[in-house]
Amino acid sequence: MSWLLLASLVISTAAALILVPLVREIAVRIGMIDKPDLQRKLHTKPIALGGGLAVFAALLVGFGTTMLIDHHFAHSTLEPFLGRWKTLFAAAAAILVVGLVDDRWALRGRQKLLLQCLIVAIVVGRGTVITQLSVLGYEFQLGHLEFPVTMLWLLVAINALNLIDGADGMATTVGCIICAGLGILSCRSGVSLNGVICFALSGALLGFLAYNRPPASIFLGDAGSMMIGFFVGVLAIWSSVKESTILASAPVAILAIPLFDSSAAILRRWLTGRSIYATDRAHLHHLLQSKFGSRGMLVVVAALCLITTALSVVSTYYDLPWLAAIGVLFVLGLLVVTRSFGYAEFRLVASRVYNFSRSFSTPVAQCDTKKLQRRHLLQGTGAWETIWEPLVEFARSHELASIKIDLNLAWIHEGYHASWQSVRLPEKANQLTMCVPLFTRQTVDGSELPIGKLDIIASASAPEIYTRIAEFVEHLAELNPQIDWVIEQLEQQPKRKPAAFPWPRQKAEVTLAEKPNGAAPSSEWAKVSAKLSSDSEASYKLK
Repeated sequence: MSWLLLASLVISTAAALILVPLVREIAVRIGMIDKPDLQRKLHTKPIALGGGLAVFAALLVGFGTTMLIDHHFAHSTLEPFLGRWKTLFAAAAAILVVGLVDDRWALRGRQKLLLQCLIVAIVVGRGTVITQLSVLGYEFQLGHLEFPVTMLWLLVAINALNLIDGADGMATTVGCIICAGLGILSCRSGVSLNGVICFALSGALLGFLAYNRPPASIFLGDAGSMMIGFFVGVLAIWSSVKESTILASAPVAILAIPLFDSSAAILRRWLTGRSIYATDRAHLHHLLQSKFGSRGMLVVVAALCLITTALSVVSTYYDLPWLAAIGVLFVLGLLVVTRSFGYAEFRLVASRVYNFSRSFSTPVAQCDTKKLQRRHLLQGTGAWETIWEPLVEFARSHELASIKIDLNLAWIHEGYHASWQSVRLPEKANQLTMCVPLFTRQTVDGSELPIGKLDIIASASAPEIYTRIAEFVEHLAELNPQIDWVIEQLEQQPKRKPAAFPWPRQKAEVTLAEKPNGAAPSSEWAKVSAKLSSDSEASYKLK
């Protein structure tokens, strides 16, 4: 009966509105707070964690009360709470505990991943398995791959929601819409226990959003975002048209936004040589917030999720699997074309493909002399060419095989990646490599802050190679002052106001150094570039 779904939604929402302030007070008292940093966090003051615990408790209240209502007033129309449902809640509680430990004492990325794998393995072992894939109506049996594919899917879902939880209300809004969509999919042939859980979780998140919207007074924390991701991953499998099937055109399409954000983050870090555990401010919420502000960011994200969710539901009910795919392509394409998100990753992939095609077509005789270069301003407007061009000139004149720079200045939303190398690098055994960490002293207390690295590769058998490397090391001292100069110029630029929306804006927390995206360099940049191109000017060059 549809009123059971409404009951679970309303009761869990009310429970969250009551429980969240209590959990927030306890979190502050025990010191479970999220302190701001310069690398990826947007808030400027400590905020209470533990929101995930309140959401889970509200879910239990909403779900349990609905079960009692069904038993006493609806003559037990729902299926019994047995087997897989107990496993689901037990595993979710375990994920929650892992997240709470991480929120309070901070776990390493690999430690969290290991614990996630153990919990997911138990769930898979208890019978939650994807046996086939269905893409646009075509079904593919997984056979022996069903267990690893299921584990991979659940781990992706857990961490996708975790990665997107970086701005006030972001993961809460996305999770609320996704759970509602999965709940509708679960009730195609009547009200099910799966649908009740989905709507109860959606209601718990809706109630939590009252305290998590900008400016937030409490965060979900890793406990909340991972727990939501786990529920979403399992319920997406159970909500499929056929049990143990993942539909590319339905549940997966509903998760398009968090999956796109996490995929882009992994791709960006891999192509720039960073660790997949590295932090930055290049996620979807970071870029949308700098463009539209905190409230505008939530509106845009909610609209995009509603599009993918609505089309996914319609595609399932009317058996039009291509409709969900079109919705996903439209939303992702809109983000990339408008350069709101994904454009930098698209350029990284395109340049990698272009350089590969050039190297593939290069004659063998030219492989050692022909050079491939790519450079990308991943974020911001910094004149990083003033740093890069002298390095390339040095590498060319000293016959180095490769030089690469990667800069990540999260607190001012700047990112730059560039590489210059021969088509054919020396054999591994003959490579002389050097990795130079780069720092800046732009912090309040004057301490050094890591901002990236510089990698060089040379042939160890090249004449006077050690003399060249020594000369390079000698001039490294000139590099950091140049970087500090660019940072100083960036911080002196006027901050751009986010796009205005037609409703009264709340006073949100001030983000650090929001800057125009794609603004033309000032005349000062032109002067620097002119100096770099002149042979008579040496103050910005590595000779």
